[in-house]
Amino acid sequence: MRFSTTLSAAATAAALSLMSQAQAEEWRLGHVLPPSHPTNLALEKAAAQVLEKTDGRVDIKVFPSAQIGGAKEVLTGMTLGTHQMALDGAGILSQWTPSMGVFEAPFLAKDFAHVERMFASEQGQKIAEELRADHDFRMLDIWYYGTRHLTNNLGPVNSVADMADMKVRVPEVALSLSFMKALGATPTPMAFSELYLGLQTGVVDGQENPLPTIDAAKFYEVQEHLALTGHLVQFVAPIVSEMAWNSLSGEDQAILVEAFSEVGDAYNQSIVEVEAELVATLKDKGMKVTEPDRAEMAAAMAPVYAEFEDVWGAGVFDAMAAVE
Repeated sequence: MRFSTTLSAAATAAALSLMSQAQAEEWRLGHVLPPSHPTNLALEKAAAQVLEKTDGRVDIKVFPSAQIGGAKEVLTGMTLGTHQMALDGAGILSQWTPSMGVFEAPFLAKDFAHVERMFASEQGQKIAEELRADHDFRMLDIWYYGTRHLTNNLGPVNSVADMADMKVRVPEVALSLSFMKALGATPTPMAFSELYLGLQTGVVDGQENPLPTIDAAKFYEVQEHLALTGHLVQFVAPIVSEMAWNSLSGEDQAILVEAFSEVGDAYNQSIVEVEAELVATLKDKGMKVTEPDRAEMAAAMAPVYAEFEDVWGAGVFDAMAAVE
């Protein structure tokens, strides 16, 4: 009888374990950044918090370096149910919801805190809701990716006039091309993997990227001047498919949002601190640093904003620009 009771208890425990496993949600979160990137480390930390606080009910597996597909493949997979989460920025998301591209407007944002206020504004939330309603992509938060600045080998940049005929590498994106043309430069699309050699050989005179990228790619070895243009403040967003979101209880949804928000706040502050330190670091590595007249450069963007109004939607840019 005692043996039977023990066997019955073991069988019950096994059944409960199987039921628990069946109820667990294993999600795939794919992105293109390398494993050592601070953003990937933050994602893994948030995933660990979710696993712990849901008692294993939601197990998010993070796949960096495009292991389960590039940006488009992962986002498409979210609509099919093969992927549950992604991490990407406004540029990629604007391919689904064009108005999202307004967040990539040069000189629109002063800093990341300003981007956060714009995202939290009525217009910002309207754009996020459009993305969710039309494509089932729910943005859990926005994280600071970095502020883009200009480097070159021709000379110090203090004003728009200093950029005349400068060959500047840009991503092959319509907005980036128009932006550089408006400043009088010659935009030159080029793969990032080819950029160091392009700068070294003079195929291009300059490039624009966040300070951590400029340092990590060792552009200071082949670029003399750094202009703190701060022309684009970029975010990346942890995104969950609506299908996956709706599979969770209200309690687990709250845990998901809290984890990504809490980890994101700490991560954002760490990037701000790293960028502040990198100005001095790049000076020490030989770069000559200037702080151009951003107001003059922003004024040169008027034709660009007008050109893209049809893409972003009438009044969208003005609404975002009105956010203090």
